[in-house]
Amino acid sequence: MNRETNMFDGLKAYLTGYGRPNRSALACIAEYVHWPKAAQREIERRTTAILASLPDDEVCAIARREVNLCKLARQVQAELDEE
Repeated sequence: MNRETNMFDGLKAYLTGYGRPNRSALACIAEYVHWPKAAQREIERRTTAILASLPDDEVCAIARREVNLCKLARQVQAELDEE
């Protein structure tokens, strides 16, 4: 088996468990052609979920571009890499 096969074994197992009791739901998944677009939206949702846990003033500062969250995250990454 190659690395790609092993990488998706968990996803295949999930689909097997999902589809075994409900073949029609699995058929819907198999027929849906917009998975890449849906996955991209989910990435955005997960990434931006951090905003919900921040205080309003920090969210507003990000919105007003007073804080560059990308730059701040890179700074934290660099600090963590030094640990």
